[in-house]
Amino acid sequence: MNLNKIDKKKTHRVGIIGDTHLPYENPDYLEFCKTTFEQWDVDTVIHIGDLVDHHALSFHDSEPALKGINGELEDARTRLLPWYKAFPKLIMCGGNHDLIPARQLKKIGMDAEVWMKPLKEVYDMPEEWQIVDTIVIDNVLYHHGYTACGANGFRNDAKDRMCRTVTGHAHGNCGISASASDHRLVWGMAVGCGVDNDSMAMAYGKHFKQKPILGCGVVIDGSPYVEYMALGEKY
Repeated sequence: MNLNKIDKKKTHRVGIIGDTHLPYENPDYLEFCKTTFEQWDVDTVIHIGDLVDHHALSFHDSEPALKGINGELEDARTRLLPWYKAFPKLIMCGGNHDLIPARQLKKIGMDAEVWMKPLKEVYDMPEEWQIVDTIVIDNVLYHHGYTACGANGFRNDAKDRMCRTVTGHAHGNCGISASASDHRLVWGMAVGCGVDNDSMAMAYGKHFKQKPILGCGVVIDGSPYVEYMALGEKY
């Protein structure tokens, strides 16, 4: 496991961006994250993973109305530009959708490190964008959330690891839940996502009762807070 740590001598004001699945992100999500992080005076920004969707490369059936691999790639590159401008320095936890191209190569017996450009190069990411598996800041563990699925996944993830954790991955999870023993309290935070639920790329969830929750997270000196993106009431 790639476990990174940053400057242990200072505390941090961390802003966490949820799964965006570009080019299928909610068009207002970037501005929501920018405004939230400015209000909280964030000094460190983390993207929790699934920056891009790679729908056309997915193991699941692709929606025929959407663009193919090349068109989707170009759209994602274009839509990433304002994110690069807003957050020129960022730590990204690699998500399962980010890794689809590498996994597809592995499926046919090819080593992605040999046959594929690094994701940072494919998407022309800024020099100060860093891609990690996990990272620890102020004794809080950040990772995409492969082990935090289900309605109580983020709470159980923290309890099982016995440490404070921040995750994404499960689009319908957004909140904070704590567990305690006689000698320790740990909390798990799920930061929601920033997807456009009306996009055809999200059609697989059309009949799910639990819908994506648009939000982001903030951790100040190791204490968690969640901000929800207001979408208005439909009925």
